[in-house]
Amino acid sequence: MDIIAKYGQQVWGSVDINKQVAITTSNNIFTFSVDGTPYTLTMPSGTYKTIREKHESELVQTITTAASSQSIPVQFKLGGMHYDEKYNVLIIEHTDKENEHVLDNFTGSANSTLFGSIKFNLAPRD
Repeated sequence: MDIIAKYGQQVWGSVDINKQVAITTSNNIFTFSVDGTPYTLTMPSGTYKTIREKHESELVQTITTAASSQSIPVQFKLGGMHYDEKYNVLIIEHTDKENEHVLDNFTGSANSTLFGSIKFNLAPRD
């Protein structure tokens, strides 16, 4: 049987980003740790939109661009949630698809805008 997709360690945020999100100099710093190594991203000011129906996010693309100059072993993805209402969140996934990793310490002035708290922490799976 062919493997359809493998996933690395993932953390799913709790903040709904399915709207226009404004990033300014007062909420542009996003910090987190991967296996104890801290990383800081500085987001450019702007207004970014996410379109749930198309599963597209300018915000996730901007976060990916902000991280591209660093050797961070994660990728940023758009996740869809559905409780009482449908909404989108930021997923941070480790690039290693085999081993468990620790993704934590989400802070910075942008945390409440981009990520929030860890909603799910999923081990690698295939």
